[in-house]
Amino acid sequence: MLTSNYHTHTYRCGHASGKDEEYVLDALSIGIRNLGFSDHIMLPGFSEPGLRGDYSLFDNYKASIESLRKKYKEQINIYFGFEAESFLYYLPYYKELVNNKVVDYLILGNHSAMNDNQEIYCSFRRITNPSQLYLYKELAITAISSGLFSIFAHPDYFMYSIQNFDNDCKKISREIIETCIAYDVPLEINVAGIRNGKKRIGTTTRWIYPTNDFFSIVKKYPNAKCVLGLDAHHPSQISDKGANYEAVKFAKEMGLNLVDKIDKIKSK
Repeated sequence: MLTSNYHTHTYRCGHASGKDEEYVLDALSIGIRNLGFSDHIMLPGFSEPGLRGDYSLFDNYKASIESLRKKYKEQINIYFGFEAESFLYYLPYYKELVNNKVVDYLILGNHSAMNDNQEIYCSFRRITNPSQLYLYKELAITAISSGLFSIFAHPDYFMYSIQNFDNDCKKISREIIETCIAYDVPLEINVAGIRNGKKRIGTTTRWIYPTNDFFSIVKKYPNAKCVLGLDAHHPSQISDKGANYEAVKFAKEMGLNLVDKIDKIKSK
């Protein structure tokens, strides 16, 4: 049974909907005991409308989750966090949030790369050459090695449009997995990828993520921890029995070391 989910978005990111409390109520309806809110991180001095909330929404987001934490403290553990990219420019900001306990946790979502001018110059949805693939790996390892992240969301995101899981893909996968083991960061089996259905990529029809190719390598590392992440963008996606069942089935059939509660995320 699914009793924890640490990957929950809110309407503030611009591509999710529903009230914060509705996510809590839906979680309670299926017996979830640990619910983490991890909306796309709001960044000072940087705006991405439709992808992340403006920084001006930070206080409202935090106040809302803290209010729900208090209201439902006898029924469910609620955590306040963010899904954040490995933007090197903002790593000091992430460190400030974690060290000052402004957030309970961060999860790594390695969607794109940012330069020192705060410009997005590479989207990992569209990797077209090995240099981009190795950039994905380097940024992921830098973030994981910082010790600031508690979960690596959709770690096989680099496979979004890649048709062939070649030797380069295998190499960077092993390095990412080994780094996650070293820093005790679970690899997420992203349920949104399952919920969105299978897509035609090249000659193969598959989920964009999770991918058999990546997690068949994870399986070879008994110490590699995996965690389910609902990546919910609407309250009803918490209790989506079909997608949740498929995710658990995937983990079991792949023989993965599936954990539920994340020890690095402590209740206040």
